[in-house]
Amino acid sequence: MGRRENPIDTPNKPLALLASWLRATRREAGVTYGQLARRTLFSAATLARAASGQSVPKLEVVVAFAEGCGGDVRAAKYMWKRAFRDRVQANGGRRRARTVHISFVRDFSELHEAMLDLYRGEGAPSYRELDSRARGRGDRIPRSTLGRFLNRTNVPSRGFVIAFSRACGVPDFEVEMWGQAWDRAKLPRRARRPLDVDGGG
Repeated sequence: MGRRENPIDTPNKPLALLASWLRATRREAGVTYGQLARRTLFSAATLARAASGQSVPKLEVVVAFAEGCGGDVRAAKYMWKRAFRDRVQANGGRRRARTVHISFVRDFSELHEAMLDLYRGEGAPSYRELDSRARGRGDRIPRSTLGRFLNRTNVPSRGFVIAFSRACGVPDFEVEMWGQAWDRAKLPRRARRPLDVDGGG
């Protein structure tokens, strides 16, 4: 099975868990990294780095790794998201701590932060991946529009906010909350009011 791998040494506990799981899954499958590479689109070196615990690998590498070993892809994605979230919080935890819940968003600045928080929590999928998810639901998220939004160079449309939230895994019964947040942000400041929880007048 090749030479012994170096110990996993990282302060990111979810990343250590992911790396340990990848290693265990490969051992259970009884394959070398070279054999696994032939089952995936990635090199043996890339796959070995994914299980090293030195940095958070790309999601597509983790998924291919799990699939190539016959492992639980859903579990792999869950562990990857936790590792990615831990890295983001370590790099910018103070900024994330100020994010307003979508129910209380009042303006486009807060809406942008809530959408970024949602995007990061989903593991910051690629533009192509988000657009693919949106197309699967009959929506569109043009990559150019997504790029401008993430770089704060444009104000999103209501349709974009809805499509984005769906593509980032927001369940259908909560999607309209994101549309309502856009409605509040669009109002003139003097016309805004707290969220009407029961929908009454």
